[in-house]
Amino acid sequence: MQSQFVAVLGEANRAISALVSRLCGNSAGAEAVDLSTRELKALSQKLTQVAKLLGQASPAPSEEPTLQAALREYVDNLQKLRAVLGTAMDSLGKRRDRVRKNLEHLNSARAWAETFRATN
Repeated sequence: MQSQFVAVLGEANRAISALVSRLCGNSAGAEAVDLSTRELKALSQKLTQVAKLLGQASPAPSEEPTLQAALREYVDNLQKLRAVLGTAMDSLGKRRDRVRKNLEHLNSARAWAETFRATN
């Protein structure tokens, strides 16, 4: 059971680290990273699998150092992911606001052009 748990934690840690690296390592910011639904779904499934195994684990602390190290890394990775996703959410919110403003400007220009055509 514990070796399976360590293996699942390792997979989840690699997936989280890869996503955090992509989001942090992008010089253009989080806006330029293309996160596919498939990627996010796969990560969600890994996190769900870890949660299920955590629920089945005994409440007594494990003496296995490999499991303890994997759990520490998992917690650290989740904290990093939370911080990076918060930053990405802020960045995407600003981008959404710019897009809305540009759309309002475009609609105003379109209305002006239609009025100009109608009067001339």
